[in-house]
Amino acid sequence: MSGLVLLLAVYLYVQRPDWLVRQPPPPATTPTPSALFWQTKAEAHIAAGNFNEAASALERMAELEPEYAYPLVALAGLHLMARRVEEAHALTQKAVRLEPKNVDALAMHARVLDWRGNYESASDFAFQALELEPDNPDVLAVLGEIYSDVGSYAVALDYLEEALAIDPANVMARRNLGYLYEIQREHENAIVEYRRAIELAPNRPDLFIELGRQYERLEEWELAIETYEEAVAAGETAFALDALGWTLWKSGDHLQALRILRRAAEMEPENGLVLAHLGMAYYRRLNYESASETLEKALELLDEDEINAQFTLTLGLSHVYKKPQECDRAVPWLNKTLEFAPGLSSALHGLRRCSTG
Repeated sequence: MSGLVLLLAVYLYVQRPDWLVRQPPPPATTPTPSALFWQTKAEAHIAAGNFNEAASALERMAELEPEYAYPLVALAGLHLMARRVEEAHALTQKAVRLEPKNVDALAMHARVLDWRGNYESASDFAFQALELEPDNPDVLAVLGEIYSDVGSYAVALDYLEEALAIDPANVMARRNLGYLYEIQREHENAIVEYRRAIELAPNRPDLFIELGRQYERLEEWELAIETYEEAVAAGETAFALDALGWTLWKSGDHLQALRILRRAAEMEPENGLVLAHLGMAYYRRLNYESASETLEKALELLDEDEINAQFTLTLGLSHVYKKPQECDRAVPWLNKTLEFAPGLSSALHGLRRCSTG
């Protein structure tokens, strides 16, 4: 070996330039999940009853496909299950704007409008969907629900039976048939249909809640509580916790009711009905300060048609009984109670306590 070559070899051995040293392979790039990936994830989560995870997956899908109605419609369905009607309405409005001939979007928008009491608009969108797909069982099920709500029970039954003839495993049609029986006060028949819906979709907490409501109507409190506990086990939503807590309150278990309703309020601190029930639970436990504070906030959040004499009376009396007494805040609510229930003795008693100091 010549001196020059030997000198070069020594230099390379000592210096070890990067191009001479074996380099690790570049890290493999991780592909960004596609919209289809998130759709598949969402559908798997829905089937398993993991509704929060399903909602997150649908939101990711909507970000990747902002012009696609599907994730908005599916999200709206999850919101309806949790009784978040206005959130669902915003989503279905957008879905219909994006795809005005999408049958699923039209049907879901019709259902949301029905839940908001906009029956004429609901039927318009449902019939648009029906013209596009006359044999779609979901559309027929929505029409059955709309006609149930307006009191056309025979027409509602026709649509629901047609939907089930096409697809006997259609959960919405089966649920809506239970609902039709419920509003006609045929609670035993409603129980049968809600149970059939649960067999088809055992991870749906809203179906357990609707079944539990039938046991309440029949004053079968133990069965109602058991069913609401199943609802919470299927999905711990504020809606399910509120149903369980309020039924515990009505059945006389006020301590456990308070614990459950606190959990519901932590999940949805702006839910007026949950707060109203929590305020009632505080009152029953003689915590008048918390009762008045919680009920004041609840009645600010509730719509006028959701406020009743029970809530206004309890709020008024909470201000009467707490220390220090606040009659200036109690009297308007007690007078409001007398508008709902003229001559109610407990409201008059509260007013007398204020008038006598």
